[in-house]
Amino acid sequence: MDCRHNHRCRYTHGYLCEDCRQFFPRDSVTYRSTELLSSLWMVLHNLDASSQQKGGPPRLDAITVRDKLNIGGEFDPDYEALIAEAEAVMKKYGVNDRSADVPIG
Repeated sequence: MDCRHNHRCRYTHGYLCEDCRQFFPRDSVTYRSTELLSSLWMVLHNLDASSQQKGGPPRLDAITVRDKLNIGGEFDPDYEALIAEAEAVMKKYGVNDRSADVPIG
C-alpha cells in the first residue's frame, strides 16, 4: 500500500507525513512534487485574487500556470518544468514559494 502523505505536519525545512511517519526535506522529490506544487498553486492563486480584489485585471499568466499544476491529481513526471514555469511568473510579481505561508507561534 502506497502512502498518499495526506496528513502532513509542515515545517520550514520539509514536512512529516503523520500516516507513514516519514520526513520529507524541502529538496526531496516527494516534497517538490507534492507540497511545493501545492504552495506554488496557492501563491499563483493569491496573485490573481489580490489583483482582482484591488480592481485590477486578472493575472492570466498566473492563472494559466496555476491550472497546469494539477493539485491532487496524478504525479507529473515533468514537475520540475512546472516549478520553473511557476517560479518565472512569481519572480515577475516579486513573490516566491513562501509568500502564502502563515507562520504560527
